[in-house]
Amino acid sequence: MAGDLTSVRAGVEQLKELEHEGDRLTHLTLDKLNTTFITPFDREDIHTLATRLDDILDATDAAGQRLVVYRITKVPPKFLELADLLVESAKEVQKAVLALPDRKKLTSAITSCVEINRLENEADVVLREALGDLFDNAHDAIEVVKLKDLFSFLEEATDRCEDVANVIETIIMKGS
Repeated sequence: MAGDLTSVRAGVEQLKELEHEGDRLTHLTLDKLNTTFITPFDREDIHTLATRLDDILDATDAAGQRLVVYRITKVPPKFLELADLLVESAKEVQKAVLALPDRKKLTSAITSCVEINRLENEADVVLREALGDLFDNAHDAIEVVKLKDLFSFLEEATDRCEDVANVIETIIMKGS
């Protein structure tokens, strides 16, 4: 969606639907957690994992909403870099979460967690570069505020991916 803003409204609506589905699944998970006697991991860890996964969707949705609200028609290349880093982080989150129930795949989950951390660090660098470029080259203060906010929300989503990786590492450590 970030690379082609011609249909941004439709993409943001689809993102909002996914965010609502994430909320629904989080609530289902927490309800099931409250009625299940034996769980595969600590209840607290399951609760934290579910809510942290939802946080990724919330931050991503917030960034998407700003594309519409701020009527962004063109994004700087650094925005696309951040979006790509978020997509890569989300793929690693998926790998780590799917590997978690299988003790034979825990090394793979840890590898994904390390990669998520690396991608988040890279997103921090890209954000700093993007803000530097923005303040050096922008001539319209309102545009600066809009893009700064947009960059920050997108980078925050990579932070939330790192939060998930930290929870997964904790679950693995407790199970060792």
